[in-house]
Amino acid sequence: MNALSRRLFLATTILATLGAPLARAVEPFVHTRTPRLRLSLAAYSFRDYFVDSSSKQEPIKGERTLTMDEFIRHCAEWGISGAELTSYYFPKNVTTEQLAAVRRRAHLCGVTISGTSVGNTFTHPPGAERDKQVAYVKEWIDKAAILGAPHIRVFAGGVPAGGNLADAKKACIEQLEECGAYAGQHGIFLGIENHHGIVSEVADLLDIVREVKSPWVGINLDSGNFQTDDPYADFAKCVPYAVNVQIKTEIQPRAAKEKQPADLARLVKILRDGGYQGWVALEFEEKADPWVAVPATLDKLRALMAPQSPVWIPLMEAGKGLGKWKETDFAGHGEATEKGGIFTIGGGGDLSGINLPEAPARMNYEVEFQAMRAQGDDFFCGFTFPVGEQCVTFIAGGWGGTVTGISNIGGESANENETTQFKKYENGQWYDIRVRVMPTRLEVWIGDEQMVSLETEGKQLEMRAGEIEISKPFGLATWRTTAQIRGMRWRKL
Repeated sequence: MNALSRRLFLATTILATLGAPLARAVEPFVHTRTPRLRLSLAAYSFRDYFVDSSSKQEPIKGERTLTMDEFIRHCAEWGISGAELTSYYFPKNVTTEQLAAVRRRAHLCGVTISGTSVGNTFTHPPGAERDKQVAYVKEWIDKAAILGAPHIRVFAGGVPAGGNLADAKKACIEQLEECGAYAGQHGIFLGIENHHGIVSEVADLLDIVREVKSPWVGINLDSGNFQTDDPYADFAKCVPYAVNVQIKTEIQPRAAKEKQPADLARLVKILRDGGYQGWVALEFEEKADPWVAVPATLDKLRALMAPQSPVWIPLMEAGKGLGKWKETDFAGHGEATEKGGIFTIGGGGDLSGINLPEAPARMNYEVEFQAMRAQGDDFFCGFTFPVGEQCVTFIAGGWGGTVTGISNIGGESANENETTQFKKYENGQWYDIRVRVMPTRLEVWIGDEQMVSLETEGKQLEMRAGEIEISKPFGLATWRTTAQIRGMRWRKL
């Protein structure tokens, strides 16, 4: 089948499938454009001072001895928005009335309960112990609902005696799905923590989370728990799946004999670059006096997490013609013009387009613009851009008008790789397009619909062979179609 016949074949078969949803793997959480980080404090930070504690250690006596009400009051005095109420420091048989009283105290102090936790194990095979663990987690889901806590941290556990990793992961997935379904009925997220055992390595943790079929299950991402070759890189890999984050002030790579101070600024930047939105709870574990160190650390995190004003730089301006843009020298290309800030790419024999001689950035950046298919029935947006040292092209409306995706991934074009989507586009309608390039992820939105969420690590990224290659490093192209583009701008992440 030649290229033209293949294109016509796809145009007819794809249109027939538009009404049927595609079966897709569980995706990372989709957030809005600007990362929002909210500061919380984990009660665990003062574990040695609570009157009520499930640990064997006796609380330190004196004026610093804490109840949960007093902990919330301190959170208010330190000026933070949230309090993570670790379950271990409630009375052993805490009542509904006691939980409601804590919720009342938090509300009157202007403090949001950001979450709670349980100390469970999810690796048991079917049997009484497994049933007990599931029942315990469900019990705390009910209690979290009374508290108004939107998130519960859960654990995986280790491989049972005589068992193996594969069976342990399977058991964990099954129990997360069961408890996740129950949590979802209460509007509560479960975050499995990267806490030793079968989730010591990031690959195993991600295997589990991606396999769980529940929109209410994600990762409780703890910055201090990856004792791996590169804890910062592993932290970044988990950000797209995080439903809660806990920041520790120390970190210990695999080769290090002792813990070392964590780079808090780097951790916060990783969260921003990954598009995380939500609670970031300080969980203080150092040997230093928390009454001194915690307020000081909260001040550092507050400054690092303060909202940042994005600086957008325009790439298209009104009344200046094409400006720095040049017509791409495709054979038989249409004419490109600018009027009133609208760039028109006229339809040609095959490819037509415009390009910049240099890209504004190659990594950690975001581009947004509006595009319209004015005439024609094929792709009106073939946006070529860098991902590090390589370039790829985002296609909207290709192969007869509906194919949407990235060319090329692993040598495969936008119509046949893991990013392939089908979307119907109307001529004469503007579409908001946004592309975000990060060290380990590539994301594309059309309006509020995320079309691409690609983990790029280990992936072969490249241009599709042919004339489209001269769109590099930064260009827009169409196929036998007239398109209009406006408002293109970019910013650093």
